[in-house]
Amino acid sequence: MEKEENLKLPSTETADEQYVYYIAKSLPFSDQVIFKEDNNYLLNVRKIYTDNTYYGVCFTTFDSTLGIQHHFKCKDRPIGDLSVVEDKNKFLSKFALKNEIGVTNVLSKSVTQKEIFFGLSYRVFYFYDDSDGKYFYTQYLLKDGRILRGLYGAKNEKHLLDLLLTFNGFATLGPPTKKEVIAFYEDKMTSYANNQVSVSTDYSEIIIEHTTQYETEWSDIKRRKKWERKIQ
Repeated sequence: MEKEENLKLPSTETADEQYVYYIAKSLPFSDQVIFKEDNNYLLNVRKIYTDNTYYGVCFTTFDSTLGIQHHFKCKDRPIGDLSVVEDKNKFLSKFALKNEIGVTNVLSKSVTQKEIFFGLSYRVFYFYDDSDGKYFYTQYLLKDGRILRGLYGAKNEKHLLDLLLTFNGFATLGPPTKKEVIAFYEDKMTSYANNQVSVSTDYSEIIIEHTTQYETEWSDIKRRKKWERKIQ
């Protein structure tokens, strides 16, 4: 496992371009992470609201190869369900043991990625399962550091129908077309961009929020610091 002193994380309350982190100075970093699996760390889980309506979950991970990644899952995904997000054990059962389509956790599954150059404002990667070489899913890397994952690949026509029902019409039989890539992105970002507010879960010791929220009076980090001053 990567030694704690070798983890290249932002320092306490500093910005990772678009995100601000609050890490308690008084506690070892390893005591503040939510979950560790080999070199993978789950740092924070936060609920996303748009127009005061729950929309999905963001969770931030770190590993020694990919560094820090911010993942987003809509509320219609098993791991994005509010009752799952608010319960640490339920969330970890989805995150650590299975992904949303009932196979081995994506973080531990052996995959190969290939960047696809569509000339879009975000980067697109296709992932292939190393066990059979078949297309697995698409991952989007947005300018602000967020990651979207979706457009899972079906094994056959029957499996495709199941995935289309599970993921609201977004699944493919083989690598998706540019049109499909854009359609998925636009669908997920339309609501996500409207009046977004994030609230870290109670079991998140490390607080992470977008810089635009940190600058407001309802900043999650500022609320946490104010609460800590009261109990001291």
